[in-house]
Amino acid sequence: MGAAAGADTQKLQIFTELPSLLTPIKKLELAKQIEQHFGAGTMVETPNDAGDKFYVSLPREWPILDGKKELQAVFGKAGHPNIAIESDKEDRIQSDYLREKDLLMSARDDEVKAEAMKVEKDARAKIDAIVDTRFTVEVQAIKDQVTTALTEKFGDGFVQVLSTASVSPAVGKELFQNALLAMIYAIIGILIYIALRFDARYAPGAIVCLLHDVIVVFGVMSVLDIKFTLPIVAAILTVIGYDINDTIVVYDRIRENQQKGKTGDVTKIINLSLNEVLSRTVMTGISTLMTVGAIWLLGGGTIEDFAFLLFIGILLGTYSSIFVASPLVVYTDKLFRRRAAAARA
Repeated sequence: MGAAAGADTQKLQIFTELPSLLTPIKKLELAKQIEQHFGAGTMVETPNDAGDKFYVSLPREWPILDGKKELQAVFGKAGHPNIAIESDKEDRIQSDYLREKDLLMSARDDEVKAEAMKVEKDARAKIDAIVDTRFTVEVQAIKDQVTTALTEKFGDGFVQVLSTASVSPAVGKELFQNALLAMIYAIIGILIYIALRFDARYAPGAIVCLLHDVIVVFGVMSVLDIKFTLPIVAAILTVIGYDINDTIVVYDRIRENQQKGKTGDVTKIINLSLNEVLSRTVMTGISTLMTVGAIWLLGGGTIEDFAFLLFIGILLGTYSSIFVASPLVVYTDKLFRRRAAAARA
């Protein structure tokens, strides 16, 4: 959902816990009233994962305007005058028209833009001439409640709710599981790359560094009550890629110095390597933070959480590649040396 965007307005997303305000019993009652109104052969589907939507199949074709008028009368009599109705054929024509209009309006030629207006007029005429048997009806109960609450709160400062969409608990659970699988697959792929690129002394540090960053990001989401959505999944996957890149840059310099025959304790070699890449790491982090920070502060409500988590993730990546991943190399190196000494003894 969102307020309309204009010169001085801001578009926002609003999340509600309830995908539907109609109880299953109420949906069945409405379905029976539709079937009684249109007669035998009428079929009404009310899937649990469709929110307040009804999929109506009528026994005969109706002109689209007449069909909508009859459905409006049924729902209005049942106490739900505010509904959105669309026929299947109308939806297909609208989709084709919008694609063609977008292509034409992108051109700079005035004649082409005039053609776009003609396409719109032709599409409207086709829709008005439609006869169809299948209609989708959505009761605007949640939209009405949100509109009322925002109007009471903001008065003239609130414009309108542009659109609504609902996701059932089952779909939300599947979305969450798929997102977790995406992150797990990404981490597994990164670990395979690290195993091929570096030896066993480096892999544990990279793994712990990665887990450290992801866990902290999830902790921030929990504390600030940030909803787990697809843009958030994209933010977390971006953070994983950015953080492991920082870690690999540091590891590459450590390995280069070891291969160059730098003498001394491994701690000194790591300290030297960190000093050599410190300016690069800090400058890259600052420049990226400036960009993400601008998106976070100025980008608007729809991408605010996405940019905020990226901001936190970049800070974590810069910190953990220096203060988490590198010290762990010291620990694993000592562990490997002890085992080698024990094997020789």
